[in-house]
Amino acid sequence: MVLHGCKRRREPIIVGDGKGDTLVDKQRQGECTMLSDGRGDTLVRSRKPQALTSKSELPLLDLPYHILYDIFARLPLLNILRCRCVCKTLLGLLKDSYFSTVHLTRAPIVTTNLILQENVGKWGALHFFTFDLQESALASCSSDNQNGNCYFSHGLPTLSRTNADFSFRTQRLTLVGSCNGLLCLYFASSPNPFYGICNPLLGECLKLPPVTESAPAYTYANYSGFGYSTKMKQYKVISFMYRTSSDPQLSTVSKQMVANVHTLGSDSWRRIENVPCPERSSFDPFLNGALHWITNSGKPSELISSFDLENEMFKAIPPPPHFNVQYMKKVVGINIGILRDCMCMCYIYNGVEFEVWVMKEYGVQDSWTKEFSIDLKFYCKLQVDDLRRPIKFFSNGDLLFISSYDSIVCFSPQKRTFREMRSLGPWLKEVSAHSLSFLSLKEVAGSKKDKVRNLKVGRRRYVFGV
Repeated sequence: MVLHGCKRRREPIIVGDGKGDTLVDKQRQGECTMLSDGRGDTLVRSRKPQALTSKSELPLLDLPYHILYDIFARLPLLNILRCRCVCKTLLGLLKDSYFSTVHLTRAPIVTTNLILQENVGKWGALHFFTFDLQESALASCSSDNQNGNCYFSHGLPTLSRTNADFSFRTQRLTLVGSCNGLLCLYFASSPNPFYGICNPLLGECLKLPPVTESAPAYTYANYSGFGYSTKMKQYKVISFMYRTSSDPQLSTVSKQMVANVHTLGSDSWRRIENVPCPERSSFDPFLNGALHWITNSGKPSELISSFDLENEMFKAIPPPPHFNVQYMKKVVGINIGILRDCMCMCYIYNGVEFEVWVMKEYGVQDSWTKEFSIDLKFYCKLQVDDLRRPIKFFSNGDLLFISSYDSIVCFSPQKRTFREMRSLGPWLKEVSAHSLSFLSLKEVAGSKKDKVRNLKVGRRRYVFGV
């Protein structure tokens, strides 16, 4: 999975799904010319025109470039990485910025990537794992929907630092969010904490400028967000901070909160005063160009807050109609996610039932619909804590979550079954979903593209090179 150290292959390699395909012949030596993608951009410098562009050598290259991009974008990620190592021609095609855009929209959903966060002492690490969705679908069932037996075994493969696809280690960190294959990280190093953006697949990283400090002092609230404005074509980071008391003898933290917003490629942060106070981070917060959180407000109308990345304004999203003050007192563990491109809310009601509601039409309160529920009393050994940490909803409606036995479990609402997939190794308790991509930070950093650095490699682990 790691690109560092890849060398050009001179043996034939199959490009396709294994049922049909196309053989990319081994590269031959010769003199070279320039190839163009039809838009005026040079893609590659080859040594001999007939060696790389003739039908006898690489007939695949005779296709129009937009068709080539479409074909490669639909391949599994591992096959794309192999194709990048075939020759300079394919490497130039697959490093083009247009391909990274096409890949974001047309990549096959055959795998899902999980990030396990590790913090031990002053050190932290992120470990990346790839799940084959077909493998998870064939996993052994660990529940019986007839008699309600639900059990979690301990004989599963373990996700640990030793069997990760790749990792990078640095000082203690917090994963802020993931968007289009880019990760936003917060490094709580003292006395100068900072944010960083990286693409773990390409090994690129960018350190953001420090948050502007001014009197009175502010304290980091452990809540941040990262997303992309499609209209502005900009990536933005939002950081929440508490205002501390102006009296140095009190040194207390008030409930008044401010938000600092940074646009990737700029030099500074913008401050927004008196913003809603998040109570917890959402496991999948980005939808319709906005980030979403559950607030600490006791008013149902202010329960869900959104931040529009285009106009940088906060707005309340109406909860389901049955949410009133009395109902909210019986609800715990509220989380916001995305299910089939719609906002969803999941929570535990009265300690006995896990419910999932979906907002079919964004922003319309009457469009909330109950998707499914899980009766905790029906499934033996299923505890409330098992469903407090959801990870991801799949397109078929299945829910991935962390059980109280420190294992990753998938629940199918259609079959009413649980499938235990992996157990978690020691120190690995925080799990997030992530989609890998070929989007280069140099394409989105604007005037700061010269600040993009490569992640340093050492002992099979990346170290954030800032």
